[in-house]
Order: sequence, then C-alpha cells, then structure tokens
Amino acid sequence: MNEKAWSVNIVIDEHKSEEAGIQTRARALLRASDRTTIVGVGRARRNPRHTDVPEVSDDMAAARALADLSHQLFEAAAEREGVTRSVLHSARLADFRRPGSSA
Repeated sequence: MNEKAWSVNIVIDEHKSEEAGIQTRARALLRASDRTTIVGVGRARRNPRHTDVPEVSDDMAAARALADLSHQLFEAAAEREGVTRSVLHSARLADFRRPGSSA
C-alpha cells in the first residue's frame, strides 16, 4: 500500500479599513507529501451589528479559503488528466500507425 499524507493549515487574520470595516482573511495552505504547496484564500466582511460574534466571519473566510483550495485542486487534476489523456491518446495512435499496418 502506498500512503500519502497531506496537511492543511488555516491562518486567519483581520484587517480594518474605513470603507469596508473589519475584513477577515483566511488562507488555507495545503502541503502535499511531495512538498507541493497550494494556497486558497477567502475573505469575509464582519457585519457591524455582529461585533459580539467574530467567529462568524472567521468561519465564512475559512470556508471560502477551502472552497478556493478545492477549486485549485480540481483545476490541477483536470490539467494533469488532460496531459495524461493526450499522452495516452498519442501512444495509442502510434500503435495503430505502425509501418505495414492497414490503418
């Protein structure tokens, strides 16, 4: 059995601005077993009426960061699948086009 371990670390911070109020940013850092790192980012703006529950914007920003990370993983998988299919398709065509074949 070939086992791989990936870990995701979520870092959350807040930024204050006059226009947007308090913004929460989350970064989801994926570290794959081959030392590849992918970072997903998510943001949430804290509702001024919910100053007593800052965890809501933490949750939203983290969820968005994980969704961004997920999207990037799907994109990477599709890209790899496209390359793999292209290589396999070319190899199959080469098999059919051998000299002396009727194809």
